[in-house]
Amino acid sequence: MDNQKGIVEIFAEKVWKFFSSVKLAVVLLIILAIVSVIGTVIAQNEAPERYLREYSQATVRIFDMLGFFDMYHTWWFVLLLFLFTANLTVCTLDRFPHTWKLVTAPLKPIDDDSLKAVPFKKEMVFRAGADKAEERTVAALKARGYRYVESRGPGSAQFMTQKGIYSRFGVYITHISILLIFVGALIGSFFGFKAFLNLPEGSASKVVYLRNEPMWDQLMAALGIAESPVINDPQVGVPAMPLGYYVRCDNFDVDYYVGPSGMPTGMPSEYHSTLSIFDLDGQKILDKRIRVNDPLTHHGITFYQSSYGTIPDSRGKVLLNIRLKSDVSSAGETIAVAPGAAAYVPSIDRTIKVLGFAPYGMRNPATGEIMFYHTDNDEYINPTVELEVYRGHGGGKPIYKTAVMKTDPGQPNMPENYVITYRGYPGTRYTGLQVTKDPGVWVVYTGFIMLCIGPLIAFFGSHRKLWVRIQDRQGQTVVLVAGSANRNRIGFEKEFNRIVEEIVK
Repeated sequence: MDNQKGIVEIFAEKVWKFFSSVKLAVVLLIILAIVSVIGTVIAQNEAPERYLREYSQATVRIFDMLGFFDMYHTWWFVLLLFLFTANLTVCTLDRFPHTWKLVTAPLKPIDDDSLKAVPFKKEMVFRAGADKAEERTVAALKARGYRYVESRGPGSAQFMTQKGIYSRFGVYITHISILLIFVGALIGSFFGFKAFLNLPEGSASKVVYLRNEPMWDQLMAALGIAESPVINDPQVGVPAMPLGYYVRCDNFDVDYYVGPSGMPTGMPSEYHSTLSIFDLDGQKILDKRIRVNDPLTHHGITFYQSSYGTIPDSRGKVLLNIRLKSDVSSAGETIAVAPGAAAYVPSIDRTIKVLGFAPYGMRNPATGEIMFYHTDNDEYINPTVELEVYRGHGGGKPIYKTAVMKTDPGQPNMPENYVITYRGYPGTRYTGLQVTKDPGVWVVYTGFIMLCIGPLIAFFGSHRKLWVRIQDRQGQTVVLVAGSANRNRIGFEKEFNRIVEEIVK
């Protein structure tokens, strides 16, 4: 039994020694740095066709086998984080008791033997007497914020003080911050996911399509403990994660930079979507207009605006706003008309027919004629709609024909007492959303803040100790000033000399 206990103790000691090794920390840091470089060079979680454009098929197969396309969710990367976390934890636990002993140990009067180990010391004969020496010592220490403790003996007095004692904890704050960052990353890897959703205008979805399945769900399913919530639909070909609610794209639009002529240049300045969240019973919870770097978050899932596109062969409806010229403050009336169809507007007793839609129109400033341009990707740079207006419910000849566009410095001349303006063409485009769930992000943020604070305390803080001993030696008052600092000794030496000068001046 004793022999078995000895083997366990020896094994535990070797494990502890292995994980408390600084060499292990250096090796793991180098490996993590190399892995981070690979993860930066190789784009993560992209579509397979993009990788095939950049690399050969054999290279893609090898990289995929090694997990380089979703590196931060591979088992070996998680293992690296676990090893480094264990290493840092054991190193901290191994060295912390000594630091705690230094911090909590009370200052003791210095004797001649201890004085040999103190780096800064100066002894002087003080001619004004012991009382005056004590008075100046107290004044010098108080002037620099030192709180002192007195110790008195036969014919002597000592003033002991220290400052910056808690700066010794700076390195441990740094260690804890790194641990928090790694723990946050592990939480995100186990319980979070990255996904995408291409959502047409006016459509809603209660699932998002995964780029990586949460590791925790995979583990629980593999062990038979719980069924994974991920939906594997062979028709779609991409695993989907249920949201527990609906997300709907109410509207999508793109703003373009405007040139000197006042017309769009075709270069997008911003694209944005209006998203609404509904519960599974159809009750609206919230809505938000999102754009790049301004996402929507609900129940820990964040929707980022990332891309957009046109739906092939789609037929939407043109939104037109009709407002009386005399009623400038009115919002007017908005109607939806499909290209080739017509709608009756009771407020003006007119029927408006949409003849056609063009994604890019521009008015000739000299003639007023509208010119149409072709875009290779059918992007709606400056949507233009041709209209015919009829009396009453239609029939007969049109009163006039006109064209309205999204951006029109010239503005068409409406011959009657109302204005028709373009408001949109919903149902023909989709918004591309990047979707993430990362429950460990706030742990990472906390660790990052601590990582900023810890090194400041560790490198710029200093644990300083001072002793002032006043003795009556053969009828003379002898003042000894001694001090030490664990960091920034040059700065402490200057402060030490100033204190000496103030005592003996």
